[in-house]
Amino acid sequence: MDQSRIDLSGTWFVCDDRNEYNLTIQIPGDVHSALLQSGKIPDPFQGEQEASIQWVGKRGWSLWRYFDMSAEELGRARRWHLELGAVDTFALIMVNGEPVFQSSNMFVPVRCDIGHLLRPGRNTLTLVFRSAEEEAEMRAERLPYPVPHQIYPYQSMHRNLVRKVQCHSSWDWGIALMAYGIYGHVELRPSAAESIVNVYGIPRKKKTSDRTWLLPVCVEWDRLDRTDTLLPPLDRFPESPVSVSLINPLGVSVDCTTSVRMEKPGSLILCLQVENPHLWWPRGYGEQPLYQVHVHFGDEERRFTTAFRTVEVIHEADDIGKTMFFRINGRDIWAKGSNWIPVDAFPGRQTPERYEGLLLDACDANMNMIRVWGGGQYEPDLFYDLCDRLGLLIWQDFMFSCSLYPSEDWFKQEVVLEIEAQGKRLLSHPSIAIWCGNNENVGALNWYEVSRNNRSRYLNDYEQLNTGVIGAVIQSLDDTRVFWPSSPAAGEGDFSDNWHDDTSGDMHYWSVWHEGKSFNSYLDVVPRFCSEFGFQSFPSLDTIRSVVSESQLNPTSPELEHHQRSPRGNSVILETISRYFRFPFQFSDFIYISQIQQAVAIETAVNYWRSNRPVCMGSLFWQLNDLWPVVSWSSIEYDGRWKLLQYHAKRFYSPQNMVFIEKEGMISLSLINDKDIPVSGSVHLAARNWKGEEIWSLETEVLVVGDCSREIWSTPIKKLPFDRVEAFLYADFIGKEEVERAWTLLDAYKKIEFLQPRFTVVRTDVNTYTIHCEDAPAFWVTLESSRPGLQPDDNGFFMLPGESKQIRFKPIRGLAGNTMKDEASKAIAELKIRSIIDTY
Repeated sequence: MDQSRIDLSGTWFVCDDRNEYNLTIQIPGDVHSALLQSGKIPDPFQGEQEASIQWVGKRGWSLWRYFDMSAEELGRARRWHLELGAVDTFALIMVNGEPVFQSSNMFVPVRCDIGHLLRPGRNTLTLVFRSAEEEAEMRAERLPYPVPHQIYPYQSMHRNLVRKVQCHSSWDWGIALMAYGIYGHVELRPSAAESIVNVYGIPRKKKTSDRTWLLPVCVEWDRLDRTDTLLPPLDRFPESPVSVSLINPLGVSVDCTTSVRMEKPGSLILCLQVENPHLWWPRGYGEQPLYQVHVHFGDEERRFTTAFRTVEVIHEADDIGKTMFFRINGRDIWAKGSNWIPVDAFPGRQTPERYEGLLLDACDANMNMIRVWGGGQYEPDLFYDLCDRLGLLIWQDFMFSCSLYPSEDWFKQEVVLEIEAQGKRLLSHPSIAIWCGNNENVGALNWYEVSRNNRSRYLNDYEQLNTGVIGAVIQSLDDTRVFWPSSPAAGEGDFSDNWHDDTSGDMHYWSVWHEGKSFNSYLDVVPRFCSEFGFQSFPSLDTIRSVVSESQLNPTSPELEHHQRSPRGNSVILETISRYFRFPFQFSDFIYISQIQQAVAIETAVNYWRSNRPVCMGSLFWQLNDLWPVVSWSSIEYDGRWKLLQYHAKRFYSPQNMVFIEKEGMISLSLINDKDIPVSGSVHLAARNWKGEEIWSLETEVLVVGDCSREIWSTPIKKLPFDRVEAFLYADFIGKEEVERAWTLLDAYKKIEFLQPRFTVVRTDVNTYTIHCEDAPAFWVTLESSRPGLQPDDNGFFMLPGESKQIRFKPIRGLAGNTMKDEASKAIAELKIRSIIDTY
């Protein structure tokens, strides 16, 4: 009966509890978007207008729609289930004026039988929302003792007491936008007396055979009795036939079964078996063959996609501490990626195009892992389906971040339902590599005076929730993946400081940003796995102009400072520029240098950590994306435009590259090989002066086996036959493999007397150009087009005199908003090229 589902998305009505605002809203969508589109509120992204819309989150709102059903239509099914993907957050759901469900957790999908309330003709579905802010305040008053959380300039208090997106209440890169709405699917599903509630499965190897794989498929079902009231789950088999079939990537059925056994009342396990399935691999390590599972239950059919692979988190003692890395199908993976936050502060703007655009951008930058950060949201099915298809491993946080949380029974009960719902929804996705309890909540035990003075009380609360509920529930559902207690963490039961300890587990290394240490401080640690580290930059001038007025184009102007949420953010950026660069006096040059230094900071860390394989086996920088136009740690701006960091990531995450490392008076060159084949060839290592003249060189033969990093040259800097400020080093690989060139400057950039290169540009296509460099080496060559909807396929690159490079401008994927989509189809009228000397 799935084909008879009634879609209830589209145009609804909305009004506030004072009856001052009556308008339409698009569902899936949110109230803020509806108010903005109808002109009832100003754009909170613009200037400092965020303050003027905070009243929206403090009111109650009602959403409703009408739908018609004929007597014939109603008679097609014994039951009609109302299904809502996500209700944000506190809402009484009514059908024809009768209450049917009370929502209190946006991470728990709604499913309720409303067939007995439907009638021929017009029906009304209504959701009456109350303020999550007010509910949080009331919950705080009922607590026996305070449960603190981080506070930002615009803040909805006690966000840690309500189960909604935590960063809706603001963050140090985020706007305060306490959304109301309905997201995901909104539909009526007809069903028989017996009905499927859920289907999921996790492929696993058969212990007695490496060739044979099992796929246990769980089918959860419910049943009505003869009076059409829902009974508790019955301890007996369903009356309707149940069958499951497995379809391989070629569309051929490879196994099917109708034999069943009872897992628990209302839950059936049907086991499929396949010999030598095609294995799923992370991006860069192999292909991503996906299998379809079809479940038939009476007249119902459900489908889900899965894949065959093994995943292990290797956390074993060694002579340093304890390892942490991912082993997929028996192969050790160097995890390369970034952290993911919600796509947009307005939930209604989180479109499929933007999801696909960002994930393809991650792939283009040679990433193979995304961390879904715990202060955001469990992403929609589309996100996980894309990661499955693209080969992006997922570090999946549960949605708890940077706070303490209560251990009251009512809160734990909400969390149990959440972990069960989200766990069952996500179990079948091969891309998910690890479950993680929270983000930085162990550290939060030390952030507040009340918890420092009562550590045992708050540690007990933490353990009750994180281990006793989150960990226990997900481990009962999934015994194929590791539950990692927190990020960062040294391991289960260890509550030590993994911001500064690089010996065990995953590390968050923030000393360069938050403590103002030099970029070379990244060389003082070798994390076993670094799941967070970052450095801020300003977004492009086009992005800044989209949200501040022309008179405010200054880093410390009120409007632009409003778009800087890190308390010391501008100070750190300005101080770091003065430490490494000649200070720019043009605002556009300031933006450009801020992006260079962000790229250099992250590149310094990644290059060194990758060269220390296998001690370090992963880096996920903070962060990939923005949810509004803001000064932040992102590598991709809100509108989808790449910062220079994203272009550098494409190079420093390349599967085979060379890196210079300067440490303790030595300069070395390493070759990194993430492929399973050896790299064999020669390396031309040379020094050139600022005119581009080669003043020193050597050739060396190299052989680096697969999945390995090897130092291929090293010398004391004092023994180089030139002064630090006289020349730079670069290395080119000569051989069959494509290995990224390495280059490095040997002193603070501000001390170097760069010369002006000369560029000639030839257009070879509508938006394709050949750039030729003459006269001098060019550092951080950056191209800007006159079309805001286009961006180059490479940027921030290095060129020797006499070299040419072809650059193609392509449309920015998944543009936020609609203002620039038409621009991407037009030819570039003006092309600007700059390099570091242009800021002198």
